[in-house]
Amino acid sequence: MDRPDRLLPRLLVVCMGLAAGTAQLEGQDRPEQSLFRTRRWLDSAATAVERQAGSARGDTRESLQAEARAMRQRLTVGDFYPGDQVYVELYGGEEPVRDTVSVRAGQELIIGRFPAFSVKGVLRSELDSALTSQVRRYLTQPQVRTTPLARILVTGAVGRPGYLVVRSDLAVTDVVTRAGGLTPVALVNKSQVRRATDRVIEEDSMRIVLQTGMTIDQADIRAGDEIRIGEKRQTNWLNLVWTISILLGTVTTIIALVRS
Repeated sequence: MDRPDRLLPRLLVVCMGLAAGTAQLEGQDRPEQSLFRTRRWLDSAATAVERQAGSARGDTRESLQAEARAMRQRLTVGDFYPGDQVYVELYGGEEPVRDTVSVRAGQELIIGRFPAFSVKGVLRSELDSALTSQVRRYLTQPQVRTTPLARILVTGAVGRPGYLVVRSDLAVTDVVTRAGGLTPVALVNKSQVRRATDRVIEEDSMRIVLQTGMTIDQADIRAGDEIRIGEKRQTNWLNLVWTISILLGTVTTIIALVRS
């Protein structure tokens, strides 16, 4: 059973996201960019968690402080790590560029024949404007549209478990659907998200993520994370019958030996 002090920080951040839909639209050029966390939202969320930590005690306080640090780190480092992928459409030059490019060491993108562009400290919600600003060094009126992608592992009670490369603004429920959907033995309230050996979204928080249609970005799911759908424990009746048969045989043998 998960400890309440571990669940509180993530539940707090997830619940804050339920009322963030309207705020996410402010200052965005593209409607779909509202499906990404903005710098303003992350800063406000981190501040709220820090205030909660100030009045908390013990393990709960430490968990809240760790959650706030993670959001502050995201604001500083950005959302793009080496190996992440981005689909880029760039217009305004002699020929349009349409390509899926990978983030390189140093958090850089190579697009077409242009020099490397930096995405250090850039959030997914800022990528279009950040690249447009840098491309203006080479083109007068560039048009840049991007689609951040994430390689996610989906396991557990789904029809086709395995890795999927999906848009980062895709709802987590849609990721599950693309993995073949839920099987009859699925237990949604026992689902979680893991990053390496750590659980980054616990079961209670995951239920909110799925029920509210939060996107990969809004749930802070990164490339390489594992969405694990819970499943009912199934009884292996063959093994059970075999075990009972052995036990009955053993008991019968003992009784026969005692009587002889």
